[in-house]
Amino acid sequence: MWVYAGLVLAMLFYGGSFVSTKLALTAFGPLTVLAVRLIISSVFLVLLDSVIRFPGRPSGSAEYRRWPARTDLAPILLVTLFQPILYFIAENFGLQYVSASIAAIMIATIPVFTPLIAGPLLGERLSPLGIVGLALSLAGVAVIVTDSRLASDFTFLGLLLIFVAVLAAVGYSISVRRTPARYRPLTIVKFQSLLGLPVILLLALLIEGTPETLPSVEVGLHLVYLGVFPSSIAFVFLSTGIRNLGASRANVFTNLVPGFTAVIAWLLVGELFTWRKVVGMLVVVAGVFAAQRGRTAATSRSGG
Repeated sequence: MWVYAGLVLAMLFYGGSFVSTKLALTAFGPLTVLAVRLIISSVFLVLLDSVIRFPGRPSGSAEYRRWPARTDLAPILLVTLFQPILYFIAENFGLQYVSASIAAIMIATIPVFTPLIAGPLLGERLSPLGIVGLALSLAGVAVIVTDSRLASDFTFLGLLLIFVAVLAAVGYSISVRRTPARYRPLTIVKFQSLLGLPVILLLALLIEGTPETLPSVEVGLHLVYLGVFPSSIAFVFLSTGIRNLGASRANVFTNLVPGFTAVIAWLLVGELFTWRKVVGMLVVVAGVFAAQRGRTAATSRSGG
């Protein structure tokens, strides 16, 4: 039960992250926002991992490791490539051209694309219901982006960038699943922040330079929120869910993100709420559930 509760909390934190990122982008460039976010996250995770002791030992290992062995660097670097580097760069740049709630609706399609991409890698077949779910999810996104009242909420470049983030999230789920069991989810998230930080920091300095002014108190609070909750605690919950439930079952919880984001965006920044947006959101969620049911049925028939 605690795994499911953690996943719901993670989606709540992710839902708020789209709004906080949009507000932070009013003061800094996307790479600077990401660099500050990762600095806060790295410090928080190192401190957290040094004080929290988990009981028990991983299956087949003598003990949990706090730092990566040289032989384990390849899978950990792959995790880092997908998250935070590819995902957050695509998401932060995409949020310059897409509203928070529309970005969250697109992110909710992650569970649909996970079996589609993971299938060839893990030997899983996409079921008929999975195909229906994919079609429904894409139709739900189409309902929203063809609403003339929401024309100012997105550009097609923004949609493309958010879709790149979706693909990066799928890659992250698969790579986390393949990391050795001797690393706790908390430790994996610490690795991805520490290893991703130098890359993002260098890109931020080269492309955007150093910030000329300090952030306002409001922007500073949003940056702290982004570093502690979505970038740290939520990833620990998500990695734990992927380890315990599998990538597809854990990712199905992302269908909660659009609802959380829409409400938070409406309360904090007054984003437009239309019936067409609500209908599109419900169609996307229906597609996610159809894809998940198709995967479950296929797994049951195969004896998995």
